[in-house]
Amino acid sequence: MKNCIIVGGGISGLFAAIMAKDNCDKVTVIESADSCGGLLCSWKNTDGITFDFGTHILSETAHDPINQILFKGMYERPELWHSLAVTKVSNVFNGQRYDKGQFIALPFLDELDYHKALDEVKEAPGMALDDAAHLQQFAQANYGQTITEKIFRPVMKKLQDSELEQLHPISHVFFALNRFVPGDAEFSRELKKSLTLDARLAFASYNEGLSSAVKFYPKARGIQLWVEQLINQAQEKGVEIKISSRITELSHNDGAISAVILQNGESLPCEHLVWTIPPIFAIKQLGLTYQGVSPKFCPMSLHHLVFDRPFVDKNYYSQINDFNSQSFRVTFYPNITLDESKAPYNCTVEVLCSDIKDKEILNKMVEQELKNLGYVDQDAILLSYDIVDIPMGFPQFTNDFVAEKKRQITLIEDNINNISLIGKASKQEFFVYGIVQETYNQLSKLFGLKAL
Repeated sequence: MKNCIIVGGGISGLFAAIMAKDNCDKVTVIESADSCGGLLCSWKNTDGITFDFGTHILSETAHDPINQILFKGMYERPELWHSLAVTKVSNVFNGQRYDKGQFIALPFLDELDYHKALDEVKEAPGMALDDAAHLQQFAQANYGQTITEKIFRPVMKKLQDSELEQLHPISHVFFALNRFVPGDAEFSRELKKSLTLDARLAFASYNEGLSSAVKFYPKARGIQLWVEQLINQAQEKGVEIKISSRITELSHNDGAISAVILQNGESLPCEHLVWTIPPIFAIKQLGLTYQGVSPKFCPMSLHHLVFDRPFVDKNYYSQINDFNSQSFRVTFYPNITLDESKAPYNCTVEVLCSDIKDKEILNKMVEQELKNLGYVDQDAILLSYDIVDIPMGFPQFTNDFVAEKKRQITLIEDNINNISLIGKASKQEFFVYGIVQETYNQLSKLFGLKAL
């Protein structure tokens, strides 16, 4: 194949470009932003302290061919990376912090609700994701009434500003609501001997049930180091990356795209197009007739904070499932980089769907929440902060959103035969490593290689 064009310079686009270059004469990545990686980037404040845009701890996949592309930089330059055997995560629910794992501890429910929840989750009949009409039905069938109403409904309302009856059945997985800690270590182990309960309940500690996959995080410079290494890998293979480039037209005839036209007038010959950004943009550039409903997004703000003393919580990050809190997740960088005993003591707090419009007021609330929830010493002084506002932070993962996306993809596939839709244009996959595997299999089929 002569010319393959990749639209979108995120992780899926860079992975696709690296893989495609082994099978194509020319591979070009088109990225509209002034850098690749999307939200997988890092930022420095005026004091030179690094923050990421969210929590990003990398983990090897189960497939060596994928690992050899994604983690090539880690394998070749281990001095730049921490290798972590365990991802240390805490979480907060009902005003209480659980230091041993990311899953909500059922004992944090009121005592009566706790016993009801245990009985109900044991007796729940179960239901497959594909069989559920919405998240309420899936949660009720797999976890019971108490967990559905006392945990799922208020937490998902906080994080998605939607009712369970509107949300797609898989939406809870994004927020680690697929398992719950039933009690202490021995009790949890005993219940998890049941194959059914094993899928619904968690071990009491992240030190149990460990995967052999190695986790990675940069020793310096933040997660952007990963993106830079993927860019370097692509360019060393001969991939051309065009940043700050916008597409104005996808020229096509008889069901095949022949050229990609850029805003500067440049026309790029195209034998195959890999599209990794939302499919609605491809529909517009193809000139296809389509009437749909625009997705709704949960606004996000990132609060980059620096304190004068170490964090009380020694985990890498924490999920804040407390529905009375503004914060959603907090990342403790010194804990990940193993520098928790020395300054700077910097963290990033993510806030989703807050109704507090004044970000300065919101920041003061976030600071106080960190202290009230036991992450930060009450006497700690906030030395500096920066706020990043992201109006289109995370989609409301409703049934309407998923159905609309599938309609868009079907329209493209019915009209164009030389396009691969992956990443944010995937119909089936929603998680990074699932998307990468899908990309590997799609391109393997395209190039006549063996899929996973």
